[in-house]
Amino acid sequence: MGVLMAGRLIAAGHDVAVWNRTAAKAAPAVEAGATLAASPAQAAAGRDLVITMLTDGNAVEDVLFGPGGAADALAPGAVIADTSTIGPDAARRVRDRLPDGVGYLDAPVVGSVPQAEAGELEVLAGGTADDIARAGGALEALGRVRHVGPPGSGAALKLVANGVLVANFAVLGEALALAGRLGVDRGLALDVLARTSAQARRLRDAAPGAPPRFTLALAAKDLGLALDAPGAPASGVLSAARARASAALADGLGPHDLIALADHARKDSPMRVALGNPATVPPPPNPFYSHAAHVTAGPMLYVSGQVAFGEDGKIDAPGDMGRQSEVIFGLLERILAAHGAGFADVVNVRTFVTDLDRVAEYGAVRRRYFSGAAPTSTTVEVSRLFHPDALLEVEVVAAVP
Repeated sequence: MGVLMAGRLIAAGHDVAVWNRTAAKAAPAVEAGATLAASPAQAAAGRDLVITMLTDGNAVEDVLFGPGGAADALAPGAVIADTSTIGPDAARRVRDRLPDGVGYLDAPVVGSVPQAEAGELEVLAGGTADDIARAGGALEALGRVRHVGPPGSGAALKLVANGVLVANFAVLGEALALAGRLGVDRGLALDVLARTSAQARRLRDAAPGAPPRFTLALAAKDLGLALDAPGAPASGVLSAARARASAALADGLGPHDLIALADHARKDSPMRVALGNPATVPPPPNPFYSHAAHVTAGPMLYVSGQVAFGEDGKIDAPGDMGRQSEVIFGLLERILAAHGAGFADVVNVRTFVTDLDRVAEYGAVRRRYFSGAAPTSTTVEVSRLFHPDALLEVEVVAAVP
Protein backbone atom coordinates (compact mmCIF):
# COMPACT_ATOMS: atom_id res chain seq x y z
CA MET A 1 0.00 0.00 0.00
CA GLY A 2 2.75 2.46 0.92
CA VAL A 3 4.57 1.97 -2.38
CA LEU A 4 1.36 2.47 -4.34
CA MET A 5 0.61 5.64 -2.39
CA ALA A 6 4.13 6.92 -3.12
CA GLY A 7 3.45 6.30 -6.79
CA ARG A 8 0.37 8.53 -6.66
CA LEU A 9 2.36 11.32 -5.02
CA ILE A 10 5.08 11.04 -7.68
CA ALA A 11 2.47 11.08 -10.45
CA ALA A 12 1.01 14.25 -8.95
CA GLY A 13 4.39 15.96 -9.27
CA HIS A 14 5.62 15.81 -5.67
CA ASP A 15 9.27 15.35 -4.76
CA VAL A 16 9.21 12.05 -2.86
CA ALA A 17 11.81 10.23 -0.78
CA VAL A 18 10.99 6.68 0.34
CA TRP A 19 12.23 4.29 2.99
CA ASN A 20 10.95 0.76 3.55
CA ARG A 21 11.90 -1.73 6.27
CA THR A 22 12.31 -4.20 3.37
CA ALA A 23 14.32 -2.15 0.90
CA ALA A 24 13.44 -4.25 -2.13
CA LYS A 25 9.76 -3.37 -1.71
CA ALA A 26 10.55 0.28 -2.41
CA ALA A 27 11.96 -0.52 -5.87
CA PRO A 28 8.77 0.31 -7.85
CA ALA A 29 8.63 3.76 -6.23
CA VAL A 30 12.29 4.38 -6.98
CA GLU A 31 11.76 3.33 -10.59
CA ALA A 32 8.88 5.81 -10.76
CA GLY A 33 11.16 8.65 -9.64
CA ALA A 34 11.41 8.54 -5.84
CA THR A 35 14.67 8.95 -3.96
CA LEU A 36 15.62 5.92 -1.89
CA ALA A 37 16.62 6.85 1.65
CA ALA A 38 18.92 4.78 3.86
CA SER A 39 16.91 5.52 7.03
CA PRO A 40 13.64 7.11 8.15
CA ALA A 41 15.62 10.15 9.28
CA GLN A 42 17.19 10.57 5.85
CA ALA A 43 13.80 10.23 4.19
CA ALA A 44 12.25 12.88 6.48
CA ALA A 45 15.11 15.41 6.43
CA GLY A 46 13.97 18.72 4.96
CA ARG A 47 10.49 17.46 4.17
CA ASP A 48 7.28 19.35 4.86
CA LEU A 49 5.20 16.18 5.03
CA VAL A 50 6.07 12.66 6.20
CA ILE A 51 3.57 9.88 5.47
CA THR A 52 3.81 6.60 7.33
CA MET A 53 2.05 3.37 6.37
CA LEU A 54 3.02 0.58 8.78
CA THR A 55 1.69 -2.56 10.42
CA ASP A 56 0.92 -1.37 13.94
CA GLY A 57 1.60 1.22 16.61
CA ASN A 58 4.89 -0.34 17.68
CA ALA A 59 6.20 -0.16 14.12
CA VAL A 60 5.16 3.49 13.83
CA GLU A 61 6.92 4.42 17.08
CA ASP A 62 10.03 2.51 16.05
CA VAL A 63 10.24 4.26 12.68
CA LEU A 64 9.65 7.70 14.18
CA PHE A 65 11.53 7.47 17.48
CA GLY A 66 13.89 4.50 17.19
CA PRO A 67 17.50 4.55 15.96
CA GLY A 68 17.65 6.64 12.79
CA GLY A 69 14.02 7.63 13.39
CA ALA A 70 12.28 10.32 11.40
CA ALA A 71 11.09 12.52 14.28
CA ASP A 72 14.48 14.06 15.10
CA ALA A 73 14.99 15.04 11.45
CA LEU A 74 11.79 17.06 11.24
CA ALA A 75 11.85 20.83 11.30
CA PRO A 76 9.14 22.92 13.01
CA GLY A 77 6.19 23.30 10.68
CA ALA A 78 6.49 19.80 9.23
CA VAL A 79 3.52 17.45 9.51
CA ILE A 80 3.40 13.69 9.98
CA ALA A 81 0.36 11.97 8.46
CA ASP A 82 0.14 8.42 9.75
CA THR A 83 -2.02 6.39 7.39
CA SER A 84 -1.53 3.17 9.39
CA THR A 85 -4.35 1.61 11.42
CA ILE A 86 -3.10 1.85 15.00
CA GLY A 87 -6.08 3.03 17.05
CA PRO A 88 -6.54 6.29 19.00
CA ASP A 89 -4.43 5.29 22.02
CA ALA A 90 -1.32 4.62 19.93
CA ALA A 91 -2.00 7.77 17.89
CA ARG A 92 -2.07 9.78 21.13
CA ARG A 93 1.24 8.29 22.25
CA VAL A 94 2.88 9.19 18.95
CA ARG A 95 1.50 12.72 18.97
CA ASP A 96 2.68 13.34 22.53
CA ARG A 97 6.25 12.29 21.69
CA LEU A 98 6.74 14.56 18.68
CA PRO A 99 9.04 17.60 18.87
CA ASP A 100 7.41 20.97 19.43
CA GLY A 101 6.14 22.58 16.27
CA VAL A 102 5.71 19.31 14.38
CA GLY A 103 2.11 18.63 13.37
CA TYR A 104 0.42 15.23 13.38
CA LEU A 105 -2.57 13.76 11.59
CA ASP A 106 -3.94 10.32 12.34
CA ALA A 107 -5.02 9.69 8.78
CA PRO A 108 -5.78 5.99 8.17
CA VAL A 109 -7.15 5.13 4.77
CA VAL A 110 -10.23 3.20 3.73
CA GLY A 111 -9.67 1.12 0.63
CA SER A 112 -7.25 -1.47 -0.62
CA VAL A 113 -4.85 -2.11 -3.47
CA PRO A 114 -7.16 -1.11 -6.37
CA GLN A 115 -8.12 2.14 -4.66
CA ALA A 116 -4.50 2.93 -3.81
CA GLU A 117 -3.46 2.36 -7.43
CA ALA A 118 -6.27 4.58 -8.71
CA GLY A 119 -5.86 7.36 -6.15
CA GLU A 120 -9.32 6.66 -4.78
CA LEU A 121 -8.62 6.01 -1.11
CA GLU A 122 -10.71 7.63 1.59
CA VAL A 123 -8.35 9.44 3.97
CA LEU A 124 -9.90 9.74 7.44
CA ALA A 125 -7.95 12.64 8.87
CA GLY A 126 -8.07 13.44 12.57
CA GLY A 127 -6.20 16.57 13.64
CA THR A 128 -6.25 20.33 13.77
CA ALA A 129 -7.51 22.44 10.90
CA ASP A 130 -4.01 23.93 10.67
CA ASP A 131 -2.36 20.56 10.12
CA ILE A 132 -5.04 19.57 7.62
CA ALA A 133 -4.39 22.77 5.66
CA ARG A 134 -0.64 22.09 5.56
CA ALA A 135 -0.90 18.44 4.51
CA GLY A 136 -4.23 18.22 2.69
CA GLY A 137 -2.98 19.22 -0.73
CA ALA A 138 -0.50 16.35 -0.95
CA LEU A 139 -2.88 13.86 0.65
CA GLU A 140 -5.46 14.61 -2.04
CA ALA A 141 -3.21 12.75 -4.48
CA LEU A 142 -4.18 9.60 -2.59
CA GLY A 143 -7.95 10.13 -2.78
CA ARG A 144 -10.63 12.03 -0.91
CA VAL A 145 -9.44 13.67 2.32
CA ARG A 146 -12.10 13.90 5.02
CA HIS A 147 -11.43 15.93 8.14
CA VAL A 148 -13.38 13.72 10.54
CA GLY A 149 -12.59 15.57 13.77
CA PRO A 150 -9.93 16.47 16.31
CA PRO A 151 -6.78 14.39 16.92
CA GLY A 152 -7.60 10.70 17.37
CA SER A 153 -10.85 10.85 15.38
CA GLY A 154 -9.43 9.32 12.22
CA ALA A 155 -7.80 6.47 14.12
CA ALA A 156 -11.05 5.76 15.97
CA LEU A 157 -13.27 5.90 12.88
CA LYS A 158 -10.97 3.50 11.02
CA LEU A 159 -11.43 0.89 13.78
CA VAL A 160 -15.20 1.24 13.38
CA ALA A 161 -14.92 0.76 9.62
CA ASN A 162 -12.64 -2.26 9.87
CA GLY A 163 -14.77 -3.82 12.60
CA VAL A 164 -17.73 -3.79 10.24
CA LEU A 165 -15.56 -5.14 7.43
CA VAL A 166 -14.39 -8.16 9.44
CA ALA A 167 -17.89 -8.85 10.78
CA ASN A 168 -19.33 -8.66 7.27
CA PHE A 169 -16.99 -11.38 6.00
CA ALA A 170 -17.79 -13.59 9.00
CA VAL A 171 -21.53 -13.11 8.49
CA LEU A 172 -21.11 -13.74 4.76
CA GLY A 173 -19.49 -17.09 5.53
CA GLU A 174 -22.33 -18.09 7.85
CA ALA A 175 -24.88 -16.98 5.24
CA LEU A 176 -23.20 -19.22 2.66
CA ALA A 177 -23.25 -22.08 5.16
CA LEU A 178 -26.99 -21.51 5.55
CA ALA A 179 -27.39 -21.47 1.77
CA GLY A 180 -25.67 -24.86 1.60
CA ARG A 181 -27.93 -26.30 4.28
CA LEU A 182 -30.98 -25.11 2.38
CA GLY A 183 -29.72 -26.63 -0.85
CA VAL A 184 -28.90 -23.29 -2.52
CA ASP A 185 -25.91 -23.28 -4.88
CA ARG A 186 -22.99 -21.27 -3.42
CA GLY A 187 -22.31 -19.43 -6.68
CA LEU A 188 -25.94 -18.44 -7.07
CA ALA A 189 -26.12 -17.23 -3.47
CA LEU A 190 -22.95 -15.17 -3.93
CA ASP A 191 -24.25 -13.65 -7.14
CA VAL A 192 -27.46 -12.51 -5.47
CA LEU A 193 -25.69 -11.25 -2.35
CA ALA A 194 -23.19 -9.37 -4.51
CA ARG A 195 -25.97 -7.05 -5.66
CA THR A 196 -26.06 -5.46 -2.21
CA SER A 197 -22.82 -6.53 -0.50
CA ALA A 198 -19.36 -5.29 -1.45
CA GLN A 199 -17.86 -8.17 0.50
CA ALA A 200 -19.88 -10.70 -1.49
CA ARG A 201 -18.66 -9.09 -4.72
CA ARG A 202 -15.10 -9.26 -3.45
CA LEU A 203 -15.45 -12.96 -2.62
CA ARG A 204 -17.24 -13.76 -5.88
CA ASP A 205 -14.69 -12.00 -8.06
CA ALA A 206 -11.54 -13.09 -6.20
CA ALA A 207 -8.95 -14.66 -8.49
CA PRO A 208 -7.53 -17.96 -7.18
CA GLY A 209 -3.96 -17.51 -5.98
CA ALA A 210 -4.05 -13.71 -6.08
CA PRO A 211 -1.81 -12.00 -3.49
CA PRO A 212 -3.68 -10.76 -0.42
CA ARG A 213 -4.93 -7.20 -0.41
CA PHE A 214 -5.57 -7.09 3.34
CA THR A 215 -4.43 -10.03 5.42
CA LEU A 216 -6.66 -11.72 7.94
CA ALA A 217 -3.95 -11.15 10.57
CA LEU A 218 -4.05 -7.38 10.09
CA ALA A 219 -7.85 -7.35 10.06
CA ALA A 220 -7.97 -9.34 13.29
CA LYS A 221 -5.45 -6.93 14.83
CA ASP A 222 -7.69 -3.98 13.95
CA LEU A 223 -10.80 -5.65 15.35
CA GLY A 224 -8.86 -6.41 18.54
CA LEU A 225 -7.89 -2.74 18.87
CA ALA A 226 -11.54 -1.77 18.56
CA LEU A 227 -12.87 -4.29 21.07
CA ASP A 228 -10.08 -3.72 23.59
CA ALA A 229 -10.87 -0.02 23.78
CA PRO A 230 -12.52 1.23 26.99
CA GLY A 231 -16.30 1.01 26.75
CA ALA A 232 -16.30 -1.48 23.87
CA PRO A 233 -19.08 -4.09 24.10
CA ALA A 234 -18.03 -7.33 25.76
CA SER A 235 -20.46 -9.37 23.68
CA GLY A 236 -22.42 -9.07 20.48
CA VAL A 237 -21.82 -9.43 16.77
CA LEU A 238 -18.34 -7.86 16.75
CA SER A 239 -17.21 -10.11 19.60
CA ALA A 240 -18.54 -13.12 17.70
CA ALA A 241 -16.65 -11.95 14.62
CA ARG A 242 -13.51 -11.68 16.72
CA ALA A 243 -13.98 -15.29 17.86
CA ARG A 244 -14.40 -16.33 14.22
CA ALA A 245 -11.23 -14.47 13.25
CA SER A 246 -9.30 -15.99 16.17
CA ALA A 247 -10.36 -19.48 15.08
CA ALA A 248 -9.20 -18.76 11.53
CA LEU A 249 -5.84 -17.48 12.83
CA ALA A 250 -5.47 -20.64 14.91
CA ASP A 251 -5.93 -22.62 11.71
CA GLY A 252 -3.02 -20.77 10.08
CA LEU A 253 -4.98 -18.35 7.88
CA GLY A 254 -3.30 -15.16 9.15
CA PRO A 255 -1.24 -14.53 5.98
CA HIS A 256 -4.27 -15.12 3.75
CA ASP A 257 -6.55 -12.40 2.43
CA LEU A 258 -9.45 -11.45 4.69
CA ILE A 259 -11.85 -13.15 2.28
CA ALA A 260 -10.55 -16.45 3.71
CA LEU A 261 -12.56 -15.66 6.85
CA ALA A 262 -15.81 -16.12 4.93
CA ASP A 263 -14.81 -19.55 3.67
CA HIS A 264 -13.54 -20.55 7.12
CA ALA A 265 -16.81 -19.45 8.73
CA ARG A 266 -18.77 -21.34 6.08
CA LYS A 267 -16.89 -24.57 6.71
CA ASP A 268 -16.85 -24.03 10.46
CA SER A 269 -20.64 -23.87 10.66
CA PRO A 270 -21.54 -27.56 10.77
CA MET A 271 -25.12 -28.70 10.77
CA ARG A 272 -26.35 -28.98 14.33
CA VAL A 273 -27.74 -32.37 15.30
CA ALA A 274 -29.18 -33.10 18.74
CA LEU A 275 -29.72 -36.75 19.58
CA GLY A 276 -31.50 -37.46 22.81
CA ASN A 277 -34.43 -38.65 24.83
CA PRO A 278 -37.10 -36.19 26.02
CA ALA A 279 -37.74 -36.38 29.76
CA THR A 280 -41.46 -36.58 29.03
CA VAL A 281 -41.24 -40.18 27.79
CA PRO A 282 -39.63 -43.31 29.25
CA PRO A 283 -36.02 -43.86 28.15
CA PRO A 284 -35.20 -46.46 25.49
CA PRO A 285 -34.98 -50.03 26.80
CA ASN A 286 -31.32 -50.18 25.71
CA PRO A 287 -28.63 -47.51 25.17
CA PHE A 288 -28.01 -48.36 21.55
CA TYR A 289 -30.57 -45.96 20.12
CA SER A 290 -32.14 -42.58 20.91
CA HIS A 291 -35.77 -41.57 20.77
CA ALA A 292 -35.26 -38.38 18.74
CA ALA A 293 -32.87 -36.58 16.39
CA HIS A 294 -33.34 -32.83 16.03
CA VAL A 295 -31.58 -31.56 12.90
CA THR A 296 -31.32 -27.96 11.74
CA ALA A 297 -32.22 -27.32 8.11
CA GLY A 298 -29.56 -28.56 5.75
CA PRO A 299 -28.48 -31.28 3.35
CA MET A 300 -29.64 -34.76 4.30
CA LEU A 301 -28.40 -38.04 2.86
CA TYR A 302 -30.81 -40.96 2.50
CA VAL A 303 -29.08 -44.26 1.89
CA SER A 304 -31.11 -47.12 0.45
CA GLY A 305 -31.20 -50.44 2.25
CA GLN A 306 -27.88 -52.25 1.89
CA VAL A 307 -27.45 -56.02 1.86
CA ALA A 308 -24.18 -57.96 1.95
CA PHE A 309 -23.41 -58.07 -1.74
CA GLY A 310 -19.79 -58.88 -2.55
CA GLU A 311 -17.75 -57.73 -5.55
CA ASP A 312 -19.02 -60.79 -7.46
CA GLY A 313 -22.64 -59.70 -7.08
CA LYS A 314 -23.41 -62.54 -4.71
CA ILE A 315 -24.39 -62.42 -1.03
CA ASP A 316 -21.28 -62.76 1.12
CA ALA A 317 -21.34 -65.60 3.68
CA PRO A 318 -24.90 -66.96 3.42
CA GLY A 319 -26.15 -67.88 6.88
CA ASP A 320 -23.51 -65.77 8.74
CA MET A 321 -25.25 -62.78 10.39
CA GLY A 322 -22.04 -61.30 11.77
CA ARG A 323 -20.17 -61.40 8.49
CA GLN A 324 -23.10 -59.95 6.54
CA SER A 325 -23.31 -57.13 9.09
CA GLU A 326 -19.60 -56.38 8.56
CA VAL A 327 -20.07 -56.19 4.78
CA ILE A 328 -23.11 -53.93 5.09
CA PHE A 329 -21.40 -51.46 7.44
CA GLY A 330 -18.39 -51.39 5.16
CA LEU A 331 -20.68 -50.42 2.26
CA LEU A 332 -22.41 -47.78 4.37
CA GLU A 333 -19.08 -46.34 5.46
CA ARG A 334 -17.99 -45.86 1.85
CA ILE A 335 -21.30 -44.32 0.80
CA LEU A 336 -21.22 -41.86 3.71
CA ALA A 337 -17.59 -40.93 3.02
CA ALA A 338 -18.39 -40.22 -0.64
CA HIS A 339 -20.71 -37.46 0.60
CA GLY A 340 -18.38 -36.02 3.22
CA ALA A 341 -20.11 -37.75 6.13
CA GLY A 342 -19.47 -40.54 8.58
CA PHE A 343 -21.31 -42.64 11.14
CA ALA A 344 -21.19 -39.73 13.60
CA ASP A 345 -23.51 -37.89 11.19
CA VAL A 346 -26.11 -40.69 10.99
CA VAL A 347 -29.39 -39.70 12.62
CA ASN A 348 -31.53 -42.72 11.82
CA VAL A 349 -30.94 -46.43 11.21
CA ARG A 350 -33.64 -48.75 9.94
CA THR A 351 -32.84 -52.48 10.02
CA PHE A 352 -34.75 -55.41 8.58
CA VAL A 353 -33.77 -58.87 9.85
CA THR A 354 -35.14 -62.27 8.99
CA ASP A 355 -34.61 -63.63 12.50
CA LEU A 356 -34.84 -61.39 15.60
CA ASP A 357 -33.30 -64.15 17.70
CA ARG A 358 -29.99 -63.42 15.95
CA VAL A 359 -30.11 -59.62 16.25
CA ALA A 360 -27.37 -59.66 18.93
CA GLU A 361 -24.87 -60.77 16.28
CA TYR A 362 -25.79 -57.72 14.23
CA GLY A 363 -25.73 -55.45 17.29
CA ALA A 364 -22.18 -56.46 18.19
CA VAL A 365 -20.96 -55.23 14.81
CA ARG A 366 -23.11 -52.09 14.76
CA ARG A 367 -21.87 -50.88 18.15
CA ARG A 368 -18.31 -50.69 16.82
CA TYR A 369 -19.38 -48.14 14.21
CA PHE A 370 -21.45 -45.87 16.47
CA SER A 371 -19.13 -44.71 19.23
CA GLY A 372 -20.87 -41.43 20.03
CA ALA A 373 -24.48 -40.56 20.74
CA ALA A 374 -26.75 -43.34 19.53
CA PRO A 375 -28.90 -42.48 16.47
CA THR A 376 -32.63 -43.04 16.30
CA SER A 377 -33.35 -46.59 15.25
CA THR A 378 -35.99 -49.09 14.21
CA THR A 379 -35.44 -52.83 13.82
CA VAL A 380 -38.09 -54.94 12.13
CA GLU A 381 -38.36 -58.70 11.60
CA VAL A 382 -39.50 -59.72 8.12
CA SER A 383 -40.21 -63.16 6.70
CA ARG A 384 -37.87 -62.69 3.77
CA LEU A 385 -35.77 -60.12 1.91
CA PHE A 386 -35.49 -59.63 -1.84
CA HIS A 387 -32.52 -62.02 -2.00
CA PRO A 388 -32.99 -65.43 -0.39
CA ASP A 389 -29.45 -65.52 1.06
CA ALA A 390 -29.69 -62.06 2.69
CA LEU A 391 -30.21 -62.20 6.46
CA LEU A 392 -30.56 -58.45 6.99
CA GLU A 393 -30.86 -55.11 5.23
CA VAL A 394 -29.83 -51.74 6.71
CA GLU A 395 -30.73 -48.23 5.55
CA VAL A 396 -29.56 -44.96 7.13
CA VAL A 397 -30.29 -41.23 7.06
CA ALA A 398 -27.40 -38.83 7.71
CA ALA A 399 -27.09 -35.07 8.23
CA VAL A 400 -24.29 -34.07 5.87
CA PRO A 401 -21.93 -31.58 7.58
